Amino acid sequence: MKQFREKHILSLVFWVILVLVAIFTLPNVSQIVRDNGAVTLPDSVQSEVASTIEKKMANKGNVRTLIAVFNNKDGKITDTQNDEITDKIKALKKDNNIKITSITGPSDNAETRKQLVSKDKTTQMAMITLKSSQNVKSQTNKILDTIETSGLRTYVTGNDILNDDFSTITEKGVQKTEIIAIIFIFIVLIIVFRSPIVPLISLSTVGVSFIIALNIVMNLAEKANFPVSNFTQVFMVVVMFGIGTDYNILLYDRFKEEMANGLDKVQAARTARKRAGRTILYSGSSVLIGFTVLGLAKFSFYQSAVGVAVGVLVTLCVELTLNVFFMANLGANMFWPTTKLSGTSENRLWKFLSKITLNHTYVMVGILVIAAVPMLISQAKGSTLNYNNADELPSTVQSKKGYEVIQAHFPAGMSGPSTLYIESDKPLNTQENLATIDDLTNYLKAETGVKTVASATQPGGTEVKQLYLKSQLSTLISGLNEASSGLKQVQSGLNSANSQLTSADLSSSLSQVQQLADGTSALQTGAQSLSSGISTYTAGVGQLASGTSQLSSGASTLSSGVGQLSSSSQQLTAGLQQLQAQASQLSGLAAQLSASSAQGGAALTGLSSGISQLATGSSALSSGLSSLQAQVPTLTSGVSQLNSGAQQLTQSSSTLVSGGTQVASASAQVNTGVQTLNTRVQQLSSQVSALQDGLTSATTALGQIDSGTGEIKAYLQGMQKSYMADTFYIPKDSIKSSSFKPALDAYMSKNHKITSITIVLKGDPSTTKSANQITQITSDVKAKLKHSSLKDATVAIGGQTSQTADLERLANSDFMRTVIIMLIGIGIALLFVTRSVIQAMTIIGTLVITYVSAIDISKWLSATILGRDLLTWNTPFFSFIMLIALGVDYSIFLMMRYRDDAGDIPDVRERIHHSATIIGAVVVSAAVILGGTFAALIPSGVITLIQVAMVVIIGLIILVITLPIIMPAMVKWTYPYVNDKMYQKVKQTKAGDVKKTDTADKK
Repeated sequence: MKQFREKHILSLVFWVILVLVAIFTLPNVSQIVRDNGAVTLPDSVQSEVASTIEKKMANKGNVRTLIAVFNNKDGKITDTQNDEITDKIKALKKDNNIKITSITGPSDNAETRKQLVSKDKTTQMAMITLKSSQNVKSQTNKILDTIETSGLRTYVTGNDILNDDFSTITEKGVQKTEIIAIIFIFIVLIIVFRSPIVPLISLSTVGVSFIIALNIVMNLAEKANFPVSNFTQVFMVVVMFGIGTDYNILLYDRFKEEMANGLDKVQAARTARKRAGRTILYSGSSVLIGFTVLGLAKFSFYQSAVGVAVGVLVTLCVELTLNVFFMANLGANMFWPTTKLSGTSENRLWKFLSKITLNHTYVMVGILVIAAVPMLISQAKGSTLNYNNADELPSTVQSKKGYEVIQAHFPAGMSGPSTLYIESDKPLNTQENLATIDDLTNYLKAETGVKTVASATQPGGTEVKQLYLKSQLSTLISGLNEASSGLKQVQSGLNSANSQLTSADLSSSLSQVQQLADGTSALQTGAQSLSSGISTYTAGVGQLASGTSQLSSGASTLSSGVGQLSSSSQQLTAGLQQLQAQASQLSGLAAQLSASSAQGGAALTGLSSGISQLATGSSALSSGLSSLQAQVPTLTSGVSQLNSGAQQLTQSSSTLVSGGTQVASASAQVNTGVQTLNTRVQQLSSQVSALQDGLTSATTALGQIDSGTGEIKAYLQGMQKSYMADTFYIPKDSIKSSSFKPALDAYMSKNHKITSITIVLKGDPSTTKSANQITQITSDVKAKLKHSSLKDATVAIGGQTSQTADLERLANSDFMRTVIIMLIGIGIALLFVTRSVIQAMTIIGTLVITYVSAIDISKWLSATILGRDLLTWNTPFFSFIMLIALGVDYSIFLMMRYRDDAGDIPDVRERIHHSATIIGAVVVSAAVILGGTFAALIPSGVITLIQVAMVVIIGLIILVITLPIIMPAMVKWTYPYVNDKMYQKVKQTKAGDVKKTDTADKK
């Protein structure tokens, strides 16, 4: 049982069982990293607020946006190819397996063509929104298969697929790193220990540690939301294999030393674990504290480095137990084929540097200060970092190719447009809110670095002229010009009519019409008398016909009747002559009034005709009466002829009676018409006067209207030239029109309470410069809307650039916070190790200056060798924690050896020189192995890993050179009471004591 315990067989069994369990229970690491490894930001930052609003707007849960790219490398895309692209996009829309929610293609409308077709016509894009429930790689492959077009290069890119490809590249890089690191460590350990057994044991213990630690971290990530990132696994590999091998070298070297001192393998194993194990425990504890405090970071990406702390803890447990099993059982065979074990090794570099520093302290420290000052000054100026994750990928990846094609043929910002979201409690599709949105759109266009801006009021990125007062005022002014011209024409016509009415002699015409009326009245009276005379004549003729006996009295009566008839005939003739004269006067007036009164004109025409007939009849009657009167004297003598004449007269009397009746009737009609005409003419005279007054008033009013129109026109022209002309205005009916609906559908949610504004920057959306622009734009937008109708709305900008801005702000603030926490934690650990505040502060100061120098040199090397002028945004953080946490090991190695030699070497200066000489061999070997392990990151092809490796390697080189200078100088200055003379005296005394001892031994 005692042998079982001394051989530590239980340790072997325990770790074998644990590693087997870890292997069989290890979850899918790749899937966990893909699901949880992306950089995530707190929900409170702007880009995440925008993302939440975007999901509400889409109303379809979590979505992602990918970009399909069509490129013709030989020239412009042909019409046939354009039709094929349209067909491919239609096919995508119909494919339900890809879970597409919407597609915006270049052929949708003129506005999308303007946005999604490059100026050189060689490249087109389609913006695809998909549900994120499926694996992005699977969705991308399906889209690539669908959009493949003959004669065109097709790609699918976007943030999600770029990140997924980055995870894939990193995973492959980890595999390369593991293989290279193992091979490198194996070779170095063979060189150091000149044995193939030691490397195998060392790699076995580190491998067991890594498998168990990886199982713990990934199970915690899967079941307990433990923070992981794309870099968690790779940093676990390099740190665990690096420091694990370093600790093994320290332990094995001490074990070899103890066996060389004569201890058996079991005792040597115990002693090595006790002394070297204490150093390992202190050193590992410092590293453990350094990585554990990262859990206090707010940024989950920084928190993901806590996984390394788990790995360090497991490594300490494995190496301080499982290694003892190999040492206690194998003993000297561990170092086969070496048979003769030597004592401690010395490092000539550290021995020389520590010695010259103790002799020329100020000179050596001064050299270091002079070398560090330029680095510190350069770092104090600050530096720009690269936040573009696409730069992490090689150009052979299809998503990176698509990204580069967009960069080459579109404005750089098109590869990652920013979207401004406005969320309100009230609908935004009102005149007031749309005007505010349009005003904000134009305001954003004027912002520095902005290429294009598109919104609901400007869906194509340009103003719709018809929706602005300038265009509307122009139309109104043109209408006013036409109205003014029409008013002047009407006014001219009214003036002409009024002049004609004024020039007409209405009073004379009215007098003539009155005379005509009087004449027709007299005519009617004469006609009635004529009719009565004809009746009397007819009666006389009748009496004449009754007998000759009555001839004398009849002749007398006839004579009397003829006389009366003659008198009446003369009156009739005079009246007709007067009437005829008046009719001729009236005919002229009739011509003037015919245009004004159709009825009056017709009456005058009838009157003139009747008068003419009446005049003809009157003339005939007068002639007949004259003949009759001439024949009356012969009546008496011609009785014999009377009967025949009377008989004839009787026959014509009926005609005469009919003619007299017609004359009376016609004269009555004429009189009625003329009287009506007179009445209407009198009324017309009154109306003409009123018309003249109205025309005068109308002319005056039209002049006033024309004057007012001119004033309105001048006002509108002034407004057209003012800033008001640029005001957006859309009528209420137009908002609901079919022509405006597509813009609302594209840039507003269904309930119209969320709207989006797309912003394309001129520069690369992933740069710090663009991020700063978005930060400034955000501030300006909030100030702009502060006094608008949208002052209470929630405003946030989303997209790659906004994420970069939030990432930059969060990473910088959390980096400083994490650095302080980490340095405090390591400082506390160093206080327990060194038991000296000065030593602890010196070590921390040395590490910080080393980091600053390494980061500055790496920046120059990156630009020179890699062609990368900027370090990636996460390089400083990971470089710092790696270099500080790992670099503190070597300081602890040195100071722990310094403490362990206190009993053997009382003089502090000689002791630090001796410790540096001995531990230098371990530190240099460990630094070579750790540097080589990080160098294994370079073939990964991931820029961040390459740059981190460069910083750590350079930092390790600086530490290897500076530690044997700084620490002896610190010890010398810490103990000022030991001057150089006393130091020499102590050395001489000690040398004398040694000689006396040797003499006594000889005796």
